[in-house]
Amino acid sequence: MVQLRAPTQPPSLLQHRQFQILFRHPGYDDGSNVLFKLKAPDTDDHGQPGLLAQFAIDACTIIAGDYAGSRGWLSLSHDGSASIDPTSTLRERSYYFHLNAAEDPYPIVPNFRHWKYPHDRLPPHWQQLTHDTDPASSSVTLAPSNLTTALLMRDGSCRLSACREQLQVAHVVPQSELDWWKENDMSRYNTGSTATLDDTPNALLLRADLHIAFDKPRVALVPKPATDGNMRLVAHLLEYSPELEHLYHNRELHPTAVGVDMLYARFAWSVFTLLDAFLECKIDRRLTLRASDARLADARGFVTAVNCEPFSSAVARRRSQSPKKRKPDRDTVTEAQESAVPPISTSLKRKSFAAAENLFSNFISAKRARRDPPLSASISDNASCSSPLTPAYPPTNRSLSTLGPQSLRTLPFQSLAQTSLELERQRSDPDGTWNKEHEWAQRVWDGETLTSGDVAQWLEAVGVDIRDV
Repeated sequence: MVQLRAPTQPPSLLQHRQFQILFRHPGYDDGSNVLFKLKAPDTDDHGQPGLLAQFAIDACTIIAGDYAGSRGWLSLSHDGSASIDPTSTLRERSYYFHLNAAEDPYPIVPNFRHWKYPHDRLPPHWQQLTHDTDPASSSVTLAPSNLTTALLMRDGSCRLSACREQLQVAHVVPQSELDWWKENDMSRYNTGSTATLDDTPNALLLRADLHIAFDKPRVALVPKPATDGNMRLVAHLLEYSPELEHLYHNRELHPTAVGVDMLYARFAWSVFTLLDAFLECKIDRRLTLRASDARLADARGFVTAVNCEPFSSAVARRRSQSPKKRKPDRDTVTEAQESAVPPISTSLKRKSFAAAENLFSNFISAKRARRDPPLSASISDNASCSSPLTPAYPPTNRSLSTLGPQSLRTLPFQSLAQTSLELERQRSDPDGTWNKEHEWAQRVWDGETLTSGDVAQWLEAVGVDIRDV
């Protein structure tokens, strides 16, 4: 007889008070000076909940642009007296982050893309992590196209759970931050000769669900002191999740050769997502901006409340979406996943996938034949195509998959509508997301491989809106 096992039992969750800690800027009134808030998932030697002070100081240091990393401290008082020991556990409701700065209030870096990486100036406790990597695995170098193979050789399993199934390649500095990567010369830390993010120091293996939590970001990877006094790379929970807290909070990672500089950059990327409320508070703020946006600040470095709001990560995500088809706000899980995989339209419903698959098959055949016939357009009976800025045209019997790159440019848009569309794109898409999608579609026509999972993105890139009928 087959031996059966009883149903699994839920994990025994930690039982302690859950609370958040506010971190304030002493240069503003208490009614509008909360920089961000953090969960308090740590426990001290007596089992009392709180948050490691050094973790909070690191986060404050990053957003304050304190590249020296030694001028800031936490205090319970507005005047900065009685600084908090970085090794202690924070248990109060709010703290002020003070900085020995000539300017008052000291400026804040508004988001990750305005943050300059502090080359050769990492905090000492972060530098200690360089001695905790796996020296044997750090020598694995393969071409970027073989990144998965290289990580399987180097890591072998999920670096947090040790599982060997359902593994995914997790980029430390997200692929969506390629421009920041180039501007800050981060490729100097690559082990290979390429300048891309697809290098082993910037990636590790994670189980699929933990990869999602890492990208949300729900989990950060940071150094914390072990009982022997040495720093260990551990997972730190940024959002409330009883199961993740029970299983992985303060869990040491298995040895890996991920670059410490990449880890610090990733921590900064996670921290900047917490600044939205501070930037959207309808208050003028003193900000540290890159040269291209310096004109937005006055002579003292203050940026008006209206101009502060677009720097928040939430507004930036909304503005990067196509003005032609504005998507509703989504939770950060979906957004974080989209930073690692091509975006797929939420309007592409279940019934439309059959039509998309047929289009994909026809498209591949047309691409292989390298044909570029005259304009034609048709969508299957399960979907309809329309654009809110263009008139509706009757369908034809010719396949959309036979469109060539030149034909795509001659779609019968009215000149006035097209001009209006271009102006709207310039206003609401400053990062050029639409142009990047268009260039990607052109590369596909030029021979770049298109998988079935890319069909929806390709249809969006050429201006098709597929909806249920």
